[in-house]
Amino acid sequence: MPVTSLVIKDKEHTKYLQISTTPDEKEGGLIVVFTEMDEKFEFEKGKDGGVDKRTEEEYHTQLRVAAAIKNQLITSHSTDPEWNPEGYIKNLDDGE
Repeated sequence: MPVTSLVIKDKEHTKYLQISTTPDEKEGGLIVVFTEMDEKFEFEKGKDGGVDKRTEEEYHTQLRVAAAIKNQLITSHSTDPEWNPEGYIKNLDDGE
């Protein structure tokens, strides 16, 4: 189960999210689970879900590119590093 970790900040809040995917054997595509985490990515605070028709690699690669552009991708807590944008590295300890 691939996981992409994000830190999303606005003026008032910081959210720590992990997005995981599992292939949907019946319908095809993916089951996508959004999990809000604590600031150390250790404890779950809440979950939400959805579906997507892309492959896991397509989904996570495209999500990571979009998140990296916004400096939200946390590579130290994401699986499958080969899906990260080339040259992008951001650890949770890097100012988070």
